[in-house]
Amino acid sequence: MNHRAFAFVAVVSACAPVAAFAQALDLTPYAGRILSDPEFLPLTGQVYGTTAYTHGWVDGSSVDSLGAETSTFHINTNTLAQSLAYGIADDVSVGASIQYAPQDYRAVDYTNGQSAYLNSSGFSDPTFGATWRVLEQNTFPANFDLFGSYTPDWISAHTASAIQDGTVARGGDSGIIGAALGLVTQGFSIRGAFDADFLGQSSVLNLSNGDVIQAASHTNFDLWLDTQTRLTDLFSVNAGLSHTFASSAAVNLANGGARLDEPGDSTSLKAALNYNFLPNALVISATYAHDFYGNSNTLYADPVFDTQTRGRNGDTLGVKLYYTMP
Repeated sequence: MNHRAFAFVAVVSACAPVAAFAQALDLTPYAGRILSDPEFLPLTGQVYGTTAYTHGWVDGSSVDSLGAETSTFHINTNTLAQSLAYGIADDVSVGASIQYAPQDYRAVDYTNGQSAYLNSSGFSDPTFGATWRVLEQNTFPANFDLFGSYTPDWISAHTASAIQDGTVARGGDSGIIGAALGLVTQGFSIRGAFDADFLGQSSVLNLSNGDVIQAASHTNFDLWLDTQTRLTDLFSVNAGLSHTFASSAAVNLANGGARLDEPGDSTSLKAALNYNFLPNALVISATYAHDFYGNSNTLYADPVFDTQTRGRNGDTLGVKLYYTMP
């Protein structure tokens, strides 16, 4: 089964319970907070955390300025992610998160018969954020949230070489601001969100030659739609999708040259099966996502050096824990 077929089956499998249980679901508005629900927000004095492990892979190919294939590549990722949030009020929470990659690798097979294997590992820069529930659905028709986060540039970034791992830090700071509208009922929840991701100037050291590559600041925009269908008191299904409108970035090269990186948009389809291990205190979730990537372009002053990646698709499997204290 190819990636697209697998993604279709997974999403249909996740959404099928919504249709099957649509007649039986209790759609009475619910003002409580449900752990693992997209609309969950910790109450005053409550600590909320998530711990996740994901394994992902992306495949694609690269072509030259004439459209001739020059290589195929496979990217393999392993990520441990930790987040904690604290409710300073029923409608305001603050939190932090960080990720660690024990070992990622990129395998490249060139059409001339040569191959390359590059590894990356380490911590991401930490992210600090806050959410404010401006409107609560117990007094208004829906929840309305404003949220934001900031990721400082604390960890230096460098690309991998044949003898040394690269880092997973991006080499620059970033910040997100966004808004979300959501509705929670006894049997079903839905949340739509929009955010702007401000990516500051980044500097990445190329370990192979000692050059520093600097990318100018730019801004991406994201759309999210997430749902949860509660099948029983113990089991629920999350399903959703997101789309990133990726912006171009001007890149200054160490030799005085320049290029323009056009990363291409991406769309992610997500599904999860949740088990309420301890009622509203500990939830275990099996997660899956399939990512569709648009073509990316690297453009130079002389078009003969232009390159493009095509046919990128990715899959991610994982396990996630949601928990609250007290």
